Amino acid sequence: MTRPVRVAVIGAAGWAGGRHVAALQAHGAEIVALLDPSTRTADLAQQVGAEVLSSPQSLSPESVDLAVVALPSSMQPQVCASLLDLGLRVLVEKPLGSSSANAAVLAGHPLVEDRLMVGYMLHHHPAAKALATWVASSNVISVSARSAARKLEVSSWRAAPQEGGVTVVNGVHAIEYVASLFPGEGIVHDAHASGHLFNASVPDYSAATMSFQDGPLFRLESYWNPWQHTTGLNRSDWFFEIDVVAHEGRRLWSNWSLHEWDRLGPEVVRHFPEVDLFFEQAGAAIRFARGEKPVVGYSQALRATKLADEILRKGHASV
Repeated sequence: MTRPVRVAVIGAAGWAGGRHVAALQAHGAEIVALLDPSTRTADLAQQVGAEVLSSPQSLSPESVDLAVVALPSSMQPQVCASLLDLGLRVLVEKPLGSSSANAAVLAGHPLVEDRLMVGYMLHHHPAAKALATWVASSNVISVSARSAARKLEVSSWRAAPQEGGVTVVNGVHAIEYVASLFPGEGIVHDAHASGHLFNASVPDYSAATMSFQDGPLFRLESYWNPWQHTTGLNRSDWFFEIDVVAHEGRRLWSNWSLHEWDRLGPEVVRHFPEVDLFFEQAGAAIRFARGEKPVVGYSQALRATKLADEILRKGHASV
């Protein structure tokens, strides 16, 4: 019998870190180590039977099969580089870093392409593969995406200017997924940013117009909002929608539904069961820990980070 995958979680006491711990354990992984300076880490470690460590340097491939990094975006690249130096396989929360300059420490690392998986969980949504398959066989004209995560306030590390605001923290989900549908580098034509939803110290609203090779237009709107959604991803606190218009028809992915129109045809709606995307991603992470390729690797994640950089640059110019 194959032994359980052994996992260490860095940033375990944070919101995302805790979700990773629960999801991986639900898949049968053994949580062997937690790293987080929070006073809550000891209690969490006791609950899952893990050891509390003070430094990633204590980890090794002989004792850990997968290291999970769930820290503020600007802190993640250096930690990931250190873990790769140790020869570990790493699942890091999206994005790759708070900017491409911030993530530069990973460039050229001999293990970065094979042993780093970036946690873009939209790929684990049941609609994602269906939409990607349709796009691959269609002549796409435009893509529009809206990503709106509910927040009561913009605080903690999300309010730090070096973290990039809503484009980097939330909008990058849509940027990465849409960019994965088309070859080549994207071009940012225009962008707008605002901090007026929360009077935040970083942009809490952003919009951008981009295009990809062979011309598909991509319009993105992302923001944090203080109101509740009746339906959404991530326990209904994240409204997500992608609308694709093509010569062959149209597809609208809205939270847990996929609306389909073929040319001259009627509307067909497919409803998907609401699943825990952290749980779905954890299954892929365990397969990655056992040797599979990452679902989203370094190069694909870096494309999204570079586009977010340019949106921030043009958006700040618009304010």
